[in-house]
Amino acid sequence: MAPQAPKRVPPDHPLARAWALLTPDLAPAAAAQLRGTTEPAEIEGLVELLLDPRASAAACAAALRSLDHDAGPLVSDAVVRALANPFPSIRIAAAGEVVRRGLFETAAGPLDHLVRTDPFWQVRRAAVSAVAADPSERRWCALYAATDPHWRVRHALAQVLAQWGRDEEVRSRVLDHLTDPSLRVTRLRDYLAFRWEGEPPPERTADDPAAWCPFWDWDPAVLARHIGDLGRAGRGAALPVLTRLITHPDERVRGWVVEALRDAGTPADWCDALSRLGDPREDAAPTQADLVKGLELDRLETAAKFILAQERPAPAALAWALGQVGEAFPADEVRADLDRLASGGHVLLDSGGAGILACPTTESQSVADWSPGHPHARAAALTAERARELIANPTLETSWFVLSAAARMCRVPVWKLAPEPEWNPPAEPREPHVRVALPEIALVRPRQLGPGGPVVSPLGVSGHYGLPVAGFARAAAAGVNLFFWEPNYATLSRFVTQLAPAERRRIRLLAGTFEAEPHKIRKDVDRALRALKLDRLSVFLIFWTQSWQRVTPDVRAELDRLKAEGKVQVYGLSTHSRPLAAEAVRDGWNPVMVRHSAAHRKAEAEVFPLAIERGTSVITFNNTCYGRLLDGAAFRPSDCFRFTLNTPGVSACFTAPSSLDQLEENLDALQNPELPTEVRERLLKRGEWMCREDAVFRRTVRADG
Repeated sequence: MAPQAPKRVPPDHPLARAWALLTPDLAPAAAAQLRGTTEPAEIEGLVELLLDPRASAAACAAALRSLDHDAGPLVSDAVVRALANPFPSIRIAAAGEVVRRGLFETAAGPLDHLVRTDPFWQVRRAAVSAVAADPSERRWCALYAATDPHWRVRHALAQVLAQWGRDEEVRSRVLDHLTDPSLRVTRLRDYLAFRWEGEPPPERTADDPAAWCPFWDWDPAVLARHIGDLGRAGRGAALPVLTRLITHPDERVRGWVVEALRDAGTPADWCDALSRLGDPREDAAPTQADLVKGLELDRLETAAKFILAQERPAPAALAWALGQVGEAFPADEVRADLDRLASGGHVLLDSGGAGILACPTTESQSVADWSPGHPHARAAALTAERARELIANPTLETSWFVLSAAARMCRVPVWKLAPEPEWNPPAEPREPHVRVALPEIALVRPRQLGPGGPVVSPLGVSGHYGLPVAGFARAAAAGVNLFFWEPNYATLSRFVTQLAPAERRRIRLLAGTFEAEPHKIRKDVDRALRALKLDRLSVFLIFWTQSWQRVTPDVRAELDRLKAEGKVQVYGLSTHSRPLAAEAVRDGWNPVMVRHSAAHRKAEAEVFPLAIERGTSVITFNNTCYGRLLDGAAFRPSDCFRFTLNTPGVSACFTAPSSLDQLEENLDALQNPELPTEVRERLLKRGEWMCREDAVFRRTVRADG
């Protein structure tokens, strides 16, 4: 029977709008236009977009938002499946949707998988919160996060458990679950004892890297510089130490370790390093890939055979070595070792390596994985007769996934079914690329930052949370001329670069560097000047300084050269360390940026008096403690900025709003600077409790180990 000619979908049919979801450039806008739809073809199109592994993050996010009204089984299933989306942001959003929709039963397995294996701490934190929100016994699976390598995930769990423990019966169950003897779990128990009983935590000895690493420094930039200074031969000699740094959170440090292993690593060094890459939560895959990329097969073979010959190789190293079998060398060459390891399979249990000796299988989904009415099930069940029928009359179907399968069966290009003309979502009006008009800036209580430095407003605005471009102009109209910039602050970059050159010179930009080497610092200055279309940065800081070795004489000399060249008006440093800040003041660094709030007041005794004495400008940050000081509706954010700006010794502080409403609230501290006595007293009381809790938190949940 000759196949019928393909027929196009009518341009006014819901399938015509769903067709636009298949075009990558149109998909995000098309998905947004279909929000709230009840048309089956459009709903199925959005579901297919969400599940498409080739779709962009923007398209998946738009699809998920546009399905938020639909509580049907098809969409609920898609939300759960989105927990495996390739984009972390979509996995996070899907975890939130699971909670909102109450899909705990069907999502239990995928959420548990995220808690245990996702390489992004933000995803694991969202998954922990979702698992903990489950009202059933499944919520106890959240406690696996007690051993998480990232303190922010452990913090999320700690807050959940502290809340659960208000019920004494539940408190007892929590402690019964936290029996792992590891230091992280023990410290979590210590923290909970403080939250529940007020019991101060005992001192516990943790691993001190300085005891085994002679070139250790807590500042990642300094540590990376120290490793670089060892030279090629020195790094080779230090490999027994370097392999212990293979999971260091800073990519510069990891990069040096990988380079040393590739250059001079012995099989024993490789075995040690690979053994430390066993926790999937530490995202070991990129490090492993960098380690072996382009390396000679004989090097891989030697290392793999060495690992396989060990009596009890670590699961992570064994997994890597087994991956080389059949790739770098034939299995027959290590048959005796494979048989020995298989007979002693206990070494692989409970270590993430169970079944590692089994032949790998290709993951695939069968019809049974989908409900009978799901588009994927309908596509899998297509018969040749049904496919021909759909090609002749595509509106008998509601899914382009099914129609595409039918087109393949009939050897017809699927575009032959596309509507003519095709539906395009309404174009979003583009913001015209015009110069932003900078309003007249009437500074309120201006002050100078550093000797010969810029005169600025006491309140500055950071671009960290993506305040809209209009927000920076509004801040300027309210009397703000100081802005905090980093390269990824897109909206602040647009605001600055859209100003006319003369107007650009009327604002003051603070930028900085996380580097510790003079040539890299200069590179960051030049990059900032190009990005902002400026000739000079008003303030340049050495960011997040954790060690005095970060600001060596050669660094200071380079900063002096940059200042003499007119590229930097004034330079200083920022730090969380009060002793380091005090030392910087004594050493003539000006300005200095340090943390200060009603919960972190020790700088008032250790830094500010010295700054007043030496004439040092002090900029403060983290004035709301990431919002924790606000305590619900008890305080306004502007109260926190008023508090720090009314503290003797403070020259300026920064706010980082994400919206115009937040900006307006924070600007009130500039227009109404006085902090009422009653508000100050309540703020101090809240801050005192937070200070005690934070001190315990840093010694327990946040501590390394």
